[in-house]
Amino acid sequence: MSSIDIKISETDLAKLRNKIALLKKESTTKLKSNLGSTAADIVEIAATNAPKKNGDLMRSIGFEAKGNSAEIFATAMYAPYQEFGTGTKVDVTDAKKLGIPPSEIKRLYKGSGKRKVNINPQPFFFPAVRIGLFKMLKKIEQDLKSITK
Repeated sequence: MSSIDIKISETDLAKLRNKIALLKKESTTKLKSNLGSTAADIVEIAATNAPKKNGDLMRSIGFEAKGNSAEIFATAMYAPYQEFGTGTKVDVTDAKKLGIPPSEIKRLYKGSGKRKVNINPQPFFFPAVRIGLFKMLKKIEQDLKSITK
């Protein structure tokens, strides 16, 4: 599986938050459109890059857009273990780059310690989120330029 490594920095995340707030003031229709298309893009990228042993993980990835928000999800119970790995192989770098505290992820997905299973991480979800947010930032900047002309 090939991977694309696009980073979105804290500065870009802050810029995206500000641009979303500005676009919300200028045009809620464009904001809703951006959220929906970004969520669909993230789902497509994540599904394309998800490990494909039997396709269940890929099929479990989806989104729901409501008003000025969108929720992107992977419902397969094992999705976080594929994303972050297990045991000594856990890697939460991608989530950390999006401002999610590593301690929160480790708390949620820490095993009971009965077995030592070390699965390598196969990030598919959070890299897709970073790519999608980066594209959304660029699209919102274009929209704001066209609105404020």
